Amino acid sequence: MKYSKFIVPVLFIGLMSCKNNKKATTEVNHDDFKTIHSNFKLTSIAIENGVLLDAYKCEEKVNDVENSIPLSWKNVPEGTKSLAVVMYHYPKKDNKTEINLYLLLWDIDPKTTGIPYKMASKGNWFMGGNKDGTAISYTSPCSRGKGKHKYTIALYALAETPAALPKKHSLTVDYNVFMEALATVKIMDRTTLTFIDSN
Repeated sequence: MKYSKFIVPVLFIGLMSCKNNKKATTEVNHDDFKTIHSNFKLTSIAIENGVLLDAYKCEEKVNDVENSIPLSWKNVPEGTKSLAVVMYHYPKKDNKTEINLYLLLWDIDPKTTGIPYKMASKGNWFMGGNKDGTAISYTSPCSRGKGKHKYTIALYALAETPAALPKKHSLTVDYNVFMEALATVKIMDRTTLTFIDSN
């Protein structure tokens, strides 16, 4: 029993370490989803020839909030009742169980055709947390390591907004919560925009 006084501190440190680990792990992705409607397209003026323009990298943080990437889309499939957007990156090239989240939006009106620069947190939809889970915000790519880093923005056309997602901005909605919610509704289609950020 003489060691019992160390148990609580050790447990506390362990719990805090877990809490501060913002890396997300997942067994779910839709990377193999084949876009059904070939004219359902997602584009961005921030991306040129598959590369993110310098003006949209490493956005300045103001109160932990960053300016969001501009997005446009067209030809939303007939029957779509809701749109959702997720932007992600696999930090380890050959490991898709670890994932970083940069943008998460849901309950977007299907009549919407895009999101202007800086406006992801200001529309009539809902937003999840930034990459670190510290604020309702977009996180801009700001790769420090050498080489090319691949990012994907996926636009989902849904038969309905998942009831499991809150009708408000929420830090509790991360990549896994979002994917679990998507599993409860019909995905009408999914289109993606992939780009490279390189140093």
